[in-house]
Amino acid sequence: MIPGVTAKALNEIRIKGKIKVFPEDFVVAEVIKKGLSFKEGRHLLAIAEKKGVEHAVVSKTLGNIANYLGIKDKDALAYFFVSFKRVKINIKNVPGIRLRFVGKTKTILTRRYLLGNAFKVKIRDCECIENAFQNWKNILERWEAPNFYGMQRFENNNYVIGEALVKRDFKKADELVQEDGYNGIKDVPLWLRRFYVQAYQSYLFNRELSKVLNGEVSGEPIRMNFSEGFFNGSVEIAYLPGYGFRDKGDVYSKALIEVAKEEGIKFRHFYIDEYQEISQEGGIRPARIIAHKANYRINEGLNEAIVNFILYKGSYATVALRELLSDLG
Repeated sequence: MIPGVTAKALNEIRIKGKIKVFPEDFVVAEVIKKGLSFKEGRHLLAIAEKKGVEHAVVSKTLGNIANYLGIKDKDALAYFFVSFKRVKINIKNVPGIRLRFVGKTKTILTRRYLLGNAFKVKIRDCECIENAFQNWKNILERWEAPNFYGMQRFENNNYVIGEALVKRDFKKADELVQEDGYNGIKDVPLWLRRFYVQAYQSYLFNRELSKVLNGEVSGEPIRMNFSEGFFNGSVEIAYLPGYGFRDKGDVYSKALIEVAKEEGIKFRHFYIDEYQEISQEGGIRPARIIAHKANYRINEGLNEAIVNFILYKGSYATVALRELLSDLG
């Protein structure tokens, strides 16, 4: 079960099946926004291919000269962009990682250049009920699937460490990170310390969405028109907790306020005086998955199926597949 998720899937017909039996069964490729030129500039751009490798290994290998648009799952065949701070670089050979240089850019690419991720997923030992696939396709394309954070966000006690930091239990945080080989929280790389707090935010966000979906709070959501690239539609807005959160009076605000009370925290606790660099302001996040072109192909003779879909950045394929596969929660 995904931490913080207590709401049932919307799809009334879900199937059994296996994903990620092999990394090649789960292919993800980044989609960047149009209009970028790769012909000239001071920054080298590459497409990386990785299989069965943690992002931390990639980051450690390439060092601080590289920038990434997103973090990709270890148990996948992933294609993603790497933007380098300079043109001349030395790259070590690392098993499971391949780089192909595609050009140069005038500016180093950051997450704001990422539009989304395209997925191709093989489902093995599949029940392959046609109606289940059609319902799943409709739920995704109508932007109805809840935009929960997926399990990848919560591995290795990430959100538990983040909770300890937000609640100022630094002794507990030190003890937890020592289990991963660090001397204490100050010994953890800055990006990972931030990620701990962000993982706790994600847990609270999942609880917020669950409360709304379960009908535990009343009220109406705030909706906004969304148009970026080939994603066009209207979406409900939910909130990431942080020291900048303000009650908007809508149903998601009410849900998050209840969650914070149950957790025994105040939103200002996300400003951590002792570690200001990992403080989190919070913000907004689509309450529903923004998706494009969900399709499927069933091979009944092999008890297999292939699904393809594109998700807006920040959404999890495993959460989208939760609306199809019963084993995903």
